[in-house]
Amino acid sequence: MINREKTIELYKKYGFKHRKSSSGNYFLGFTYKTGFFNNAELVSLIGEDKEKVELEMNDKANELEKLGFSTKKTFYSSFNEIETQLFKGFFNVSQWKKNIKHEYESFINNILKSLPDNSCKYKYINSPYIKNSKKGESKIVEEVCNGLNEKGAELTIIEAPAGFGKTSTSYEILNWLLENTDYPIPFFTEFSRDRQAQVFSHILIREVDRSFTSVNSDLVIEQVKKGRIIIVLDGFDELLHESANDDKNNQKENFESTEPMLETISELLTDNSKVILTSRRSAIFDGELFNEWVDKYADTFRINRYRIESPNITDWLDDEKIKKLKKVNIQIEDLANPVLLTFLRSINIRKLKKLCETPKLIVEHYFESMLEREIDRQNLRMSVDQQNKLFKLIAQDMSSNDYTTISKEALISFIKEKAKDILQKVRESYSAQNRPTIDKLSNTLSNHAFFDKSSYGENNIEFINEFVFGNYIGLNILEFDGNWIASDERFVEPAVNSYIARDWDTRKRLWKKLESINEFLEPSIRHKFEAQLTRVVNDNSYDGVDISSLNLKNIKFFKKGSINKSIYHNCTFTNCIFYLENFNDVTFLNCTFWNCLFEFHEISEQSIQFYNCKDNTNVIQSYEESFQDDEQTEKPDVQKYILTKIWPLSQPSLRRIHYFLSNLFQTDEFTKKELIKGIKELKSKEILIDAHDSNFIQINKHKINEFKKIQGRSE
Repeated sequence: MINREKTIELYKKYGFKHRKSSSGNYFLGFTYKTGFFNNAELVSLIGEDKEKVELEMNDKANELEKLGFSTKKTFYSSFNEIETQLFKGFFNVSQWKKNIKHEYESFINNILKSLPDNSCKYKYINSPYIKNSKKGESKIVEEVCNGLNEKGAELTIIEAPAGFGKTSTSYEILNWLLENTDYPIPFFTEFSRDRQAQVFSHILIREVDRSFTSVNSDLVIEQVKKGRIIIVLDGFDELLHESANDDKNNQKENFESTEPMLETISELLTDNSKVILTSRRSAIFDGELFNEWVDKYADTFRINRYRIESPNITDWLDDEKIKKLKKVNIQIEDLANPVLLTFLRSINIRKLKKLCETPKLIVEHYFESMLEREIDRQNLRMSVDQQNKLFKLIAQDMSSNDYTTISKEALISFIKEKAKDILQKVRESYSAQNRPTIDKLSNTLSNHAFFDKSSYGENNIEFINEFVFGNYIGLNILEFDGNWIASDERFVEPAVNSYIARDWDTRKRLWKKLESINEFLEPSIRHKFEAQLTRVVNDNSYDGVDISSLNLKNIKFFKKGSINKSIYHNCTFTNCIFYLENFNDVTFLNCTFWNCLFEFHEISEQSIQFYNCKDNTNVIQSYEESFQDDEQTEKPDVQKYILTKIWPLSQPSLRRIHYFLSNLFQTDEFTKKELIKGIKELKSKEILIDAHDSNFIQINKHKINEFKKIQGRSE
């Protein structure tokens, strides 16, 4: 027999009222009112002897119908079946999946709309990725989704540069969940930076209430915790506001602004709940405080962190197209932007040959093709230059006033007010008989192919993708007279990513124009932008900073300039050259070097140090061997210093067994070489061991007495 009290409690959560007078020994009576309609349900508590129960039910059903209730009799074999059927009915699962499918198809159509040739078919191309600091082997969508049916709560974080596939990956995950009926239903919401600062917890509840109108948010959250609903939050970075300063106070400030959002998410992550976050790469996720937050909840939920890397050109373009591009000396790696690759993939070889006649202008050809197509599509007598001027105005206002999304009505008003001169000139190109009004022309432009009108659940408009957005931010930067400053550094990344594929002189000019905002950029981001735009890193602004989680190819490091007392960690370098004579007391932690060269003549053994690094040419081993004869005896206090940093003597009890590795190097008391040797000695004694996350070192609890003895801690 199905549990009576549990069934009553469950029905009450869905808004039913238990009606004792309409219940019997083997069934329960419930009523439910919706608007003008009075409904009743009689629920059998036994699966067997249906006829006996139904006979008793009929009498109660007749009584309810006389009172004006529309009555239904239901027979279940278990409590789980009741839960499942109520969930499917009230959450309207079949219709919900149709709505999500429609959103997926709209997203695909918008991608195709951003291509000059409408005949192209959509195909999601998998990019390489890193999962929990290790190279991913399987396809990312399958890898993420295969873990969603595992027991236990899980937070999945998917990071990528602006315009490199976060949202596309989110939609592919949604589609996977829809196509595989065994999976739970997804609840998907996109965050956009708008003019109103909002509290994350309020945003989440608002989205839940708006999406599930027939149930209250508490019940939705309960179903999330049971694993029936998966939450997918796209664009989490839009809610982050980071300071570029790398000192401890600013790192703490950045995390404290993010922590309430993470705490809201952690409250969801119990039982079997699953939450997926997508975000631009953020220093917050690399910091000590975030990793301590992860450690804090290690026993409550697991975290899988994915970092999407630049796409492999060979996955997008066939050999014939790659050969044509290489023949005209185009640096193939510079084309590794999904929008640009989609464009090149969509055109035939004849058009590609034509583009290769002016290889420096491939990106410009993309924009010209799109804008010319829009003239035909909307019968719009607006030149390419006039369209570009309009989009520059909009991008400038967004970057100046810190928003990326605008309502259609507000966009039309902006066009009418700020682009009045452009509109008047466009109108003059029409005959008097066919001349559109300012209102009509503004409305037409609000439907431009470079705008996305399908923001999830909102009547909002934004640029169709970050590549297009970045193009117009970049144009504004290059044309700005004076020091260009944006309201937020997040507007720099789209510009850089959009200009990596431009000609050499344009890229160098953009980097030069970014000088005024560089000091506001977080060091790792600034490092990456300099490398991507100039193919070298020479700036003297990287002293005493942490540079993390970069994947750089074909870069020359500090042939000019210098770097002092800094730490690289979790970075991958491919085909790079390091001029070590200009490195002083620089440490590489958990870094990988593929086909790299270290150029040096006369350098000190303190120039660079390696810890947990690997390479494929033995360059690290050769460098370290060159100083073996100078090996100094380890200072006696270095091990005590390391252990006391991990467990301060002022703390009577051990608060955590994991410690953020790079923090051990924040001292002038010992050299980095001495510290690395001390860590290795403690590991050889098994007092310290490698943590699951390479950012951390871990205390071996079985060696705690030896730990205390070296530290000099009294028992």
